[in-house]
Amino acid sequence: MNQSFFHEAARLNNEGVTALVEGDAETSISLLSRTVKMTKQYIASPEQAAALASCSKESSSCFRSFSTVEVTCAACDDPMFFRRAIMMPSDVDDDVSSPLDVYVYCAAVIFNLALVYHIQGPENTNARNKAQQLYAAIMKLLDDRVGYMQSALLLKLACINNMAHIRFENGEFDQIQAGLGQLSTLLKTTDEGLFEGAEVQALLMSVLLFKKPKVAAAA
Repeated sequence: MNQSFFHEAARLNNEGVTALVEGDAETSISLLSRTVKMTKQYIASPEQAAALASCSKESSSCFRSFSTVEVTCAACDDPMFFRRAIMMPSDVDDDVSSPLDVYVYCAAVIFNLALVYHIQGPENTNARNKAQQLYAAIMKLLDDRVGYMQSALLLKLACINNMAHIRFENGEFDQIQAGLGQLSTLLKTTDEGLFEGAEVQALLMSVLLFKKPKVAAAA
């Protein structure tokens, strides 16, 4: 496991999150985009592929949890929108790292990048579309190999929730049902003990509250 990679990824990500919290979207996008590119290159390396092939779910992980920081935004003050950016741990120990950690690292950075676009408000259609694409990319990246990690579960729930938020604001209520289908699959394939955390429980309830509004009957 390349310890220097995790240190550099954490540094760039955390600087990007700091810029986001301070309202500097341009700098945040630049830093987070660099980190996404770096993590994707690492995932594609022959060394990572070899390590992943020999990895099992019993492998210990340095990234089972992470800290979050709230991003305030006047354009997106809806409490149903999960707008907590992810700060990465940088104290990675080679002896306890799992090859799967890099996938969660990459997903966390992509999530932060998606937040930058999402908070730009419903009037910015291009930014919202970009956010949805990034949320969807995370769902594909975090397959069942990381189903035993609560950090991965939290990311998946946050993506399902935030895609539902965008679809609700766009009036795409049928697409929200598709998200509930993803949630159903997640509930069936994830260790139930991982759902016990307070933040996970809050996200789970948030996703379930998204539904098509009732239309009043004509007089």
